[in-house]
Amino acid sequence: MLEREYKEGDIIIEEGDASDFAYQILSGEVEIFVTRDGLKVVLGMMKEGEFLGEMGIVDGQPRSASALAKSRVSVAILEREEFFHLISRDNVSAYRLISRLCEHLRKANRMIAEISVSAADVASGGGALLPSPQEVADPDGSTGPAIAWRLGLFPLSPKPMTGVPTEGINIMNLPFSVGRLPTGNESVSRRSIDLKIPDSRPFRLSREHFAFYLNPQGICVVDLRSTLGTQVNGEFLGHDFSKDFVYLKKGENKISAGGIDSPFTFRAVVEEA
Repeated sequence: MLEREYKEGDIIIEEGDASDFAYQILSGEVEIFVTRDGLKVVLGMMKEGEFLGEMGIVDGQPRSASALAKSRVSVAILEREEFFHLISRDNVSAYRLISRLCEHLRKANRMIAEISVSAADVASGGGALLPSPQEVADPDGSTGPAIAWRLGLFPLSPKPMTGVPTEGINIMNLPFSVGRLPTGNESVSRRSIDLKIPDSRPFRLSREHFAFYLNPQGICVVDLRSTLGTQVNGEFLGHDFSKDFVYLKKGENKISAGGIDSPFTFRAVVEEA
């Protein structure tokens, strides 16, 4: 295992490169960003103890984002075998990685089910079926009767957000998904999106961006493998970060979709019914 130092402003990994290594941040702070239509979009920050590029090691896909040293940064460079050896000796990291892979599999299964249901509905003229809000699988894998909650979603962005009234939306049924309204010749999203919000290039919202799910532990936000990720109360979710979902706290929560300075920012209010 090699260690390397980077000074402030150095590029550690670059979007589009091969995922040959994973990196563990030993010290310092790292900025994750992508470039869209010539503009830099900051997705979030990573710090000591977190892994860079771990999912690329697992799925073999090219780097989906770039990483820049925001301070003096020290990293451990891990080849595939070294990464899995390290994970096998670290229960916390192993559990996190397995949980993410299981959630990706569950997302794929849900998508297949939704596509199958949608195809049947088209043939029969019916509406799309959604899981019961009282019996939704936990992203951790647990199921069971859920506590009754009320969820309100309000715009926090300074500019009006088409489709999201200033007085907010009272979300009565979960799961509830949020994404971008297709433009031009784009095909309709494969999953049923409850709230479709218009966006213009360079897009910050993905057509399938994030969703609220209800389970025995409460309401959680799940990033739907969006391009630019989701931020919930300061935690970064998505392919380029260490989590895909997080639970909302009781009371007020802040959700940003599509990067740190995204215009698509929401206030989610959770109350026990």
